[in-house]
Amino acid sequence: MKNMKKIYIFSIVIISVVSFILSCNTSPASQPKPEEPALQDTAPPELRVTFSPRYFSPDGDKEELAIYLFAIDDSPIGRWRVEIREPQPPYQLFYHWEGQGAPPEVIKWNGKNYNGELVQSASDYPFVFTASDIHRNTATIESLIEVDVVVIREGATLRIQIPSIVFKSNSDHWDGLDNDIVEFNMWILTRVAQILNKYGDYKVWIEGHANHTVSPGDRAHYLREQTLELQPLSEARAKRILDELVLLGIDPARLSSYGLGGAQPVARWEDPDYWWKNRRVEFILLKAEP
Repeated sequence: MKNMKKIYIFSIVIISVVSFILSCNTSPASQPKPEEPALQDTAPPELRVTFSPRYFSPDGDKEELAIYLFAIDDSPIGRWRVEIREPQPPYQLFYHWEGQGAPPEVIKWNGKNYNGELVQSASDYPFVFTASDIHRNTATIESLIEVDVVVIREGATLRIQIPSIVFKSNSDHWDGLDNDIVEFNMWILTRVAQILNKYGDYKVWIEGHANHTVSPGDRAHYLREQTLELQPLSEARAKRILDELVLLGIDPARLSSYGLGGAQPVARWEDPDYWWKNRRVEFILLKAEP
C-alpha cells in the first residue's frame, strides 16, 4: 500500500512536469496586429499638356486650338486652372479656365480674349496649367502657345497684323541684335512671303506703326513727335520690310510701303501695359483690278 502511494505521487509529479514542458513549448494564441495609420498622399499631381496644331492660326483654316490636359495623382484632383497670358511684359492675363475636380481631357479655344480680341500674329502666348489634389498638393507647368501668321478677312480685304518684328531702338534695321531675334524676324517674313504667294493676285500695302511717348494732352509736343520722329521712323521700317520681302521673292510691283507713325494706335494711352501692340507692321492685301 505504501508503495502504491509512492507510485501515485510519482505519477502526479511526472504529469505536472510534462504539462509544464508542453505549456512552455506551445505558442500563445496569435493576437491581431494593430492597424498601421494610412500614409497621407504628399506628392503633387503629375501634369502634362499638348497642343494641336502646334502653330495656331485662327483665320479660317484651323479656327480652334485643342489643348489636351493630363493630371495624374494617387488622390483625386481637387481643383485646376489654365491661364493664357499676353506675349509681352507685363504678361497680363489674356484668357483662363478653371474648375473643381479633374480637368477636362481637352479644351477648345478660338484664340480670343474676354473682349473678343484675336491673338496677335507670330507671337508666343505663355501658358500656365495648375492643379491640386484633395490634400492641396499643387503642381504647375508652363508652356507656350505658338501663333502662326494670322490672315484676317475684312470683306474683300485681307489683313496681317504683326507686333513681334523687332528693330533696333530708333532704327529701321535689326543688324547686330541677338541671333535668336534676327532668326525670328526672318522666320516671320518668310512665313509672310509664303502667304503673299498664296494670294498672288493681291496687291500689298505695308504699313509701319509706332507708339507715342508723349501724352496726347500735350498737343504741341504730341504732334511734333509724330511729324519729326514716329512717322519717318515707321516709314523707314516699312520700307525695310518691303526690301526683305523682295529678297524673299515677292514681286516688287505688288508692294507699297507707308509710315503712319502713331496716328492709328490700337492700345489707348491710358493702357501702357498694351503699348507694345502699337509698335507693329500691318500688311493690307487688296484684290488687284482685272
